Amino acid sequence: MKNIVYVSQAERPFAARDLANLLETSRAKNAGYGVSGLLIYRFNHEYNRGNFVQAIEGPEAAIDDLWQKISTDNRHHTIVVVQEAAIEARMFDGWSMGFKNVDAADLAGFEGFSDLGSDRFWKEISPVSAAGAIELLRNFYDGS
Repeated sequence: MKNIVYVSQAERPFAARDLANLLETSRAKNAGYGVSGLLIYRFNHEYNRGNFVQAIEGPEAAIDDLWQKISTDNRHHTIVVVQEAAIEARMFDGWSMGFKNVDAADLAGFEGFSDLGSDRFWKEISPVSAAGAIELLRNFYDGS
């Protein structure tokens, strides 16, 4: 099995209906692929931009195929892969795609993500600086 964790910037802010449509489609596709995961969305009002943090996990061939689609999806850009690794077990077992719409308060305790969406965040983001993404995602999964 394999996982990919990434952060990206939405092409435009996503309204609640846009997010619902994205989730409906993602959940159906992921279930067909045998993929699980979690998507976090944050709209940063100060910078007027939406941002995603997502983990997908499952059979390697399915993840590679799904990643090809995700990485070329024009609904987001500035994609930074935080982790791509072989895994022994799923972190988000049972979730074809969990979801959390967060705000600044939800991210306050997560080093490197409290300013998700700011110019500083996007200037400094790298796989090393974004290592907290796994902790962030896991925290929301465990708290559900």
